[in-house]
Amino acid sequence: MAKRTEWQPNRSEKSERLFQLASALLFTNRGLTKQELFFGIAAYSEALAQGTDEDSLNRMFERDKSDLRSSGLLIDTPNAGADSDEIRYSIKSEVFQWPTNIELSAHQLQLLNLAAQAWSHASIASDVNHGLMRLRALGVAPAENELIGLAPRIKTHEPSFIPLNRALDENIEVRFEYRRPDGTVSTRHVQPWVLRSIDGQWLLMCWDLGRREVRNFLLKRIVSKVTFVKENENEVLFEAPEVTRVEAAIQDLREFTASQIAVLRIKRDSRAWFHYQIDSQEAFAEVELQYMDVHLLAEELRDFGADIKVLRPKPLIEAVTAGFEKVASAHA
Repeated sequence: MAKRTEWQPNRSEKSERLFQLASALLFTNRGLTKQELFFGIAAYSEALAQGTDEDSLNRMFERDKSDLRSSGLLIDTPNAGADSDEIRYSIKSEVFQWPTNIELSAHQLQLLNLAAQAWSHASIASDVNHGLMRLRALGVAPAENELIGLAPRIKTHEPSFIPLNRALDENIEVRFEYRRPDGTVSTRHVQPWVLRSIDGQWLLMCWDLGRREVRNFLLKRIVSKVTFVKENENEVLFEAPEVTRVEAAIQDLREFTASQIAVLRIKRDSRAWFHYQIDSQEAFAEVELQYMDVHLLAEELRDFGADIKVLRPKPLIEAVTAGFEKVASAHA
């Protein structure tokens, strides 16, 4: 039997080198010098090892920068007035943030998930990671706690996301156990309509067959495996709702979240600062977040400790404070 091998991409020397360069330039806020890039990027260090002279390597680097700019990547030089060997180059991470007011269908989200899985198996990913490890060895600090790369990522770690995605795409009824804020757990039988993210809090908009009404369920409060409803071993399908019904439900959700605003004061260069991707030169920044569940948001904010101060609303301040008091009491 032939040995099974993981999928590998067709590799192009130049495109691979440009990809590695873009990843390295995203790696740190302070920027990287040419020498750091030549050390960290395999294509450059291999060229040096094979006897490429410095002038030829410099010309290759200038061509690569030009190609990246032609592709729409804005290369920044934080210390442009320095000597040529000391100039640092970077790409601002906000270039790769998802455009605001753009929403994806369940099918499009599935495609992005597949792309992310393909990335995780691609050999080029290990080459990029190896190069960034070399930069760390030089003492170069990453821009964020997480490794920055060009992999497509959807920011959710909820196990219910993928099965709900499939249910949305194929119109399959599902069941799951749901925990309310008061701790009670109940079984829900629903027809999934839409998956949405409210500033990081993912929710399912659906038709609740038990309540006979549109309901929104936060994925973080789903405490069981999502199961596909079956009859005689066949998955139970439902007819997709009319677009006008879905749009009306989305509008109701927008009106609700418009009043659910949290205002936070975040300390510069803290873990919370990078988590919320703040671009400011001030010592502190004020951030507004929409939220669905004050208790879940309080739980998230407590993880950042003193990096964040909640300015409003009062229920969120009280929920965060109560959580800290509970921890202090338990360890008194």
